[in-house]
Amino acid sequence: MNRRNFVTQTSFLPAALLLKPSFEVDNKLVVTDLQIHEVKVNARGNWHFVELKTNKGLTGLGEASHGFAVKEGPAQLHSDLSRIFELVKGESPFNIEQFRQRGLKQAAEKGKLSITAFSAIEHALWDLKGKALGVPVYDLLGGKLHDKLKVYANINRATNARDAHGRRLIPDFQRNAENALKTGFKAVKLAPFDDMKALKASNPTQIASDIHYAIETVEAVRTTIGKDIDLLIDLHSHLDRELAIKTAKRLEGVNLYWYEEAVDPEQFPEDTKAITDAISQKSAGGEAIFGRKGFDKLIANRAFDIIMPDVKHCGGIQELRFIAALAESTENISIAPHNPSGPVSTAASVQVCASIPNFSILEYAFGEVPWRAELLSPVEHFDQGYIHVPDAPGLGHAFNAEVLKKYHV
Repeated sequence: MNRRNFVTQTSFLPAALLLKPSFEVDNKLVVTDLQIHEVKVNARGNWHFVELKTNKGLTGLGEASHGFAVKEGPAQLHSDLSRIFELVKGESPFNIEQFRQRGLKQAAEKGKLSITAFSAIEHALWDLKGKALGVPVYDLLGGKLHDKLKVYANINRATNARDAHGRRLIPDFQRNAENALKTGFKAVKLAPFDDMKALKASNPTQIASDIHYAIETVEAVRTTIGKDIDLLIDLHSHLDRELAIKTAKRLEGVNLYWYEEAVDPEQFPEDTKAITDAISQKSAGGEAIFGRKGFDKLIANRAFDIIMPDVKHCGGIQELRFIAALAESTENISIAPHNPSGPVSTAASVQVCASIPNFSILEYAFGEVPWRAELLSPVEHFDQGYIHVPDAPGLGHAFNAEVLKKYHV
């Protein structure tokens, strides 16, 4: 059919028919209720999930874990979740951008805990939208580029026993790394500098001893896992510029996949850039940074080789996708989402990562609880170091009600 015939024939069709989509959306679908679940994990913190209920029986899942220090308790998180829920109560779950415009700036002004609460509800809206349309969230983000995603086992949160000096035991790190390999992981991360005393409260002898122990830990884990497994370390901002560069040079023989956040990138962006430029390893970071504006200068200056937005703390699924696009268009920086979290955060991260061209690797909290796989239905699908992207609608999972009830706080 040529253009003239097409215009002639379609001009007689009713406008409503021309505009009608190929699927029917029930415009009466609205969010009606919020349910918050706290699930017991360990001393490092519990998992906090949300369920958005609707008038049509659909339920959307989100996660708000690790937005506060354990000693602070969850009361403020629950208060923030309830307050932010009022922005979506009675609204269509399709109005995600409207929710972002109304709530994201407000949440950012209140701080990390409020951003985490906002992000959890945003996850649940995407889950609902996908379920209502019968498509995975990645289809709503532009489509799937990856059928499976490389993951690394973060063994840090499962390694807790300490010696008389308060340092975590090297054999425990080795054993947990070995267990991760037996499960099929091809990459392992640890944070061996976490037991360092703060630089300002220490002395040169103590600092040297702490760094030496951390390096010994890394070397021991490398020996355990062999040369063909990727090894990542997180320094959790325990060093300064000079110590970070010297330590990285001492670790060159370990062949690290990356060297993560030796200093706080928000507080010391120039030092972050200087470290990246001075070391041979790839640098990574940005786990606590909010939004595109937070990452803007770090990306423009290529302060990191790999950035690590967290779907819970950066502003949610859509904001993570925007951050990834900014990194790709500006400096072609890789994306490796921070995700030492529960399975709902992982499900949300998987959906975003499936649609990201500059995706690198995804974090997975390994060994925290033996029943993690049972919490979602269907279970997370792992195979030889990769997590498979589910094709089910929304985030691709629902809660296993019996397991959720069993470990509910």
